Amino acid sequence: MTVLADAILVLAGTLTALTAGLFFSFAFATNRGLARLGDTGYLRAMQSINVAIVNPVFLIAFLGPLVLLPLALILRLQDGWSAVGGLLLAASLLYIVGGFGITVGANIPLNNRLDAVDLVTATDAEATSVRGWFEGPWMRWHALRTIATTLAVALVLVAALMS
Repeated sequence: MTVLADAILVLAGTLTALTAGLFFSFAFATNRGLARLGDTGYLRAMQSINVAIVNPVFLIAFLGPLVLLPLALILRLQDGWSAVGGLLLAASLLYIVGGFGITVGANIPLNNRLDAVDLVTATDAEATSVRGWFEGPWMRWHALRTIATTLAVALVLVAALMS
């Protein structure tokens, strides 16, 4: 394999791992801390996170694997189909469908719906209602994308070891 193919594989794996790590830390640290907040505090914190996360560093880590994982696969396929190609195909699908797809199809729409809520004027009962429709579904989708991206990282690591 070429140095370029190896570099693409390492970069794809690194960016995938950064995203999986972010999802993991959010699931097992940030969300646990946020869960201790009252309804309005929780919702305000999530609204703030939704704004803060859209930044160039995150976007590179999150969007990079969409291009780099399939590119790593294509570069590996130049030598013909192999087990490494199968691993990279599976990693690409897990990331594209499970990491990116769930985020865009489920988490972001929930975030956008939450961002439309004016918490300054919301009553305690309204905040409780908003948290009710937001938190559970958001957490379930987040758990799935965390699992998918973590599995994608593991497959990239195995593919790199086999290369």
